[in-house]
Amino acid sequence: MDDAKRDKRLLRYLRLLAKRPAALRETGDPATWLLEFPGERSVRFARTDCEHLRRRGWIDVAPRDEAMRVDITGEGRAALRRSEGGGFAAQHRHLRGSDICVDGRRERVVVNDDESPLSSLARLKDGKGRPWLDRVEASAGERLRADFERAMLQPRVTASWDFSRMAKSGKGGRNGGADLTDGALAARERVHRAIEAVGPELGGALLDMCCFLKGLEQVERERGWPRRSAKLMLKTGLAMLDRHYHPPQPGTRHARRILHWGADGFRPSL
Repeated sequence: MDDAKRDKRLLRYLRLLAKRPAALRETGDPATWLLEFPGERSVRFARTDCEHLRRRGWIDVAPRDEAMRVDITGEGRAALRRSEGGGFAAQHRHLRGSDICVDGRRERVVVNDDESPLSSLARLKDGKGRPWLDRVEASAGERLRADFERAMLQPRVTASWDFSRMAKSGKGGRNGGADLTDGALAARERVHRAIEAVGPELGGALLDMCCFLKGLEQVERERGWPRRSAKLMLKTGLAMLDRHYHPPQPGTRHARRILHWGADGFRPSL
């Protein structure tokens, strides 16, 4: 019971520190410290609890100005996510809401930033501190993956015991999409058109990284590409994919008209 109460207190401290760091102050009681959060109330902090958190690597205590500063560590955030549901799998998730456009309709989806290599790259910065992937490029990759999931193109790794599907498939097994919904068939067609627009050279790589969630090094190894080339190929493919999803409007590009054509040595008459 005492351990359960202590763990509950530790998680409470982690939730507070996940919002912002705190200053560690001494009190008149040698067994108790004080956590001061800027603009918020202070919290009493037992020294034994502080030692538990430090030994587990969940907090970092370092001198700052005239007081000690307490920060939550990456291990502490992972422990907090595990406690909020999902066990050890939860510490590898970073969920957020995102809007994508499908057939002219804006849809709200939940994205796990720690699941896809594309999402990890979208958080990188270039030499000037700007996102390495533009917002439109990352959005194009997310849209391709959303259609891929709707189209049910992921390979099945377990047997299906749905008798309604088995009845439709006939003696020869699955019947090429006879048991797919109209929405899945439409999504499959959108994926086909997108990959066709990008081309076979980059389309397969986009499927590997955006849909099958393969890492950059794995794609380079499987395709025989030079090291660190997959990032550039991915960025190029996503730019082409965005142009497919958002083609330029007619008249936005002004082509130069040929006014006259002449052979070598031609001189216009004045």
